[in-house]
Amino acid sequence: MFEIFLFVNPVGIYCYNTEVLIKDAIDELNINSSFHFVPIINSKVIREDIIRRKNNGQKIKDISKYTIASFQALRHYNAIKIEYGNKKARAYLVALQRVMSTDFNKYSESLPREIAQSLDLDFSRINSRKIARYVDDSIQQDKDLVRKFNVRNFPTTIIFNESGNYNGVMLEGILAHDKLIKLLKDNDCVAKEPKNYYPVRHLRLI
Repeated sequence: MFEIFLFVNPVGIYCYNTEVLIKDAIDELNINSSFHFVPIINSKVIREDIIRRKNNGQKIKDISKYTIASFQALRHYNAIKIEYGNKKARAYLVALQRVMSTDFNKYSESLPREIAQSLDLDFSRINSRKIARYVDDSIQQDKDLVRKFNVRNFPTTIIFNESGNYNGVMLEGILAHDKLIKLLKDNDCVAKEPKNYYPVRHLRLI
């Protein structure tokens, strides 16, 4: 049993690619896993994604619009998680990223509502003031996880092997598909007493 934490920029260009990669690897190997999205937004995360998009040939026409969209995506994700559960929240985020991954300028004010409706979500319920405090608490819990695991770069994937004394590996950035498959299939990763892992709750950075 693997427990996977994916720390992402909710609208990040690399984060969408990483999410797809991890999901494909899990499906390919038919791994028994528990998957957690941990979306984070701050000035560093925003700045780095803008630079990545520029290096990838994208030009963001309105930086303030990008910033607003980022924080809005973060709040919508957590609101959906509270109101509808993790599966719907992940589906919303992936659908949003799919639209913006190759060009942020495809984003529009109506896009979040359109995606919510396509997933049979009540958009007014997601934006209700009644759950605002719970959304704030959920966001704070994710920030606490970032500090707990000392996550510094986004995307970062942390994979724990619960059958191996709950030790794990930390993967920063995008990992090639074949290397990820090898990592998950490696005997040292799936054995009950993996010899290359650090003690309980320690992470090995790859």
